[in-house]
Amino acid sequence: MIQVPTGKDIVLLSKRSFLSPEVSLQILNLAETQDFLNRFDYTKKQLYVDCDEDTFLEVSPEERSFAKQLLWENGTLEVSKETFDSILDSMPPLSPFLAQDLTGKDLMLAWGKKESLIHAIESGNGTYFSRSRNGKWVKGEESGHFQKLKQIYVHSNPFFVQYITDQIGAACHTGYYSCFFRELGQNESVSFVYSNKVGESV
Repeated sequence: MIQVPTGKDIVLLSKRSFLSPEVSLQILNLAETQDFLNRFDYTKKQLYVDCDEDTFLEVSPEERSFAKQLLWENGTLEVSKETFDSILDSMPPLSPFLAQDLTGKDLMLAWGKKESLIHAIESGNGTYFSRSRNGKWVKGEESGHFQKLKQIYVHSNPFFVQYITDQIGAACHTGYYSCFFRELGQNESVSFVYSNKVGESV
């Protein structure tokens, strides 16, 4: 059984297949999240939850549109300076930042600021904003589990950043490769996606 946190925005990721790089995002309040969970059809879709239980990943064959813009790839900014400045100017104060690996697997959802995106572009490392520490957070600075970025995309409506990364070690602080290590099922059942944590023997 999971416990959806109160007083926080809940993020819902949606994609057609577990390994698809194409993903859409919604931000829900608690009531909207509970309604979504109550109505979810586990016979036709799959649902995963992250380690903090404030982000859900829905895998559904339903048709939907995915619109994203390639911002940066392998060290090179892929848009003009004017376009980049316009993107920075239009960014909300705090935005979702999603990291996926090279296969399309979702690794983690954190939050970031304009400065996070700038640092990611300059360094090539997955960078976020730590609300608990009120400052910049480069994934792997303490654990060594860096995210070496290959591409950065931006989405609009709502705005979010999508990192495509070569993940070193575990993306999740629990030790699992991905924060989405639990799949939810009918009657509040929970099953684990991975049989072991990174570095553990099976």
